[in-house]
Amino acid sequence: MKSTSKIFSSLFCSLSIFVLLASSCSNNKFKVKGEITDGENRSLLLQKSDFQGNWITLDSTRTDKDGKFSISFPAPASPDIFRLSLNGRFIYLPIDSTETISVVSSLEDFGRDFQLSGSAKAELLAQFEKELLDFDMASDEAMIEFKRNVFTNYMKDHLSDITSFYILTKTLDGKPLYNPQNLEDAKYFGAVATGYKNLRPDDPRTALLEQTSLEAMKRKNSLKGNYRQIEAEEISIIDLDLINENGKNIALSSLTGKGKPVVVVFSLLNHEDSPLFNKELARIYDKFGGNLVIYNVSLDTDQYAWREAAGNLPWITVHSPGGFASSAASSYNVSRLPSFYIYNGEGDLILSPENLSELEKSL
Repeated sequence: MKSTSKIFSSLFCSLSIFVLLASSCSNNKFKVKGEITDGENRSLLLQKSDFQGNWITLDSTRTDKDGKFSISFPAPASPDIFRLSLNGRFIYLPIDSTETISVVSSLEDFGRDFQLSGSAKAELLAQFEKELLDFDMASDEAMIEFKRNVFTNYMKDHLSDITSFYILTKTLDGKPLYNPQNLEDAKYFGAVATGYKNLRPDDPRTALLEQTSLEAMKRKNSLKGNYRQIEAEEISIIDLDLINENGKNIALSSLTGKGKPVVVVFSLLNHEDSPLFNKELARIYDKFGGNLVIYNVSLDTDQYAWREAAGNLPWITVHSPGGFASSAASSYNVSRLPSFYIYNGEGDLILSPENLSELEKSL
């Protein structure tokens, strides 16, 4: 089994050389400028991590007599984290493309007390870094609560951002803040992996996040029994907005959080086993007498046949062309049909039962 340090080295540093080589061919550059109080004529290094987790110097500059500086470097091929180094202390910078980030700090407090502007992501990351420095890790309970708040405040609404990747792979004294081998942290890796897969499928980190999330979920499943519990009370809904048989778009988010449980079902309507499956699903649906919502995502390739079959079902049926390769199936990491996902009445994704029997018991 890979050690935690190797996992994080792979997550944070893989493909860095590729990113740097790709960016070096571009004339587009990002810029970092600022002022270091009492830091006149000081050497500042712009750094980026390599394959082994070592930070390498890309360029350098010196502050002037007023402590002011400016440095530019080719924009990365995909969003990445750089850092400024001064006397062994660091300020980390999320770079998307050709933005200009301003840094204000002092020689004494560089890396501990600083201000970033010019980029919303940079400002968010600076706020996180300060909160992390101020946090007193007095107990395991405090750490769990801290990580929950960090997710809510800094990652939940930015799942596909480089800032979430950085926070997720942040280490403290050589130990990970979020540990993929910790069952309590698995949900956070799954959330960020989903964000990257939805909005940054070609980002070099997406496959790494998915693999880490999958391995964490496998460990979790082995301890949880024969169904998969998705502890995602803080995680936003994995929304879908698909067309029903009448050509109307229906968003999953328009149904959740309204007091009734919502079951997302991925299935085929035109399969030899479909009539029996739909009969059993109808029995469960009728059992709850209108207190259950079913959002049935069909992956049939024949849209005409799907539309004919969908018109005979009493629950919401929508279509996602492309089968397992469709964006909807990918969003939920669907690997088999049928697949089930339960949102509770408050709109939290809580369970993924293995079959109809487990679905009925869970409801």
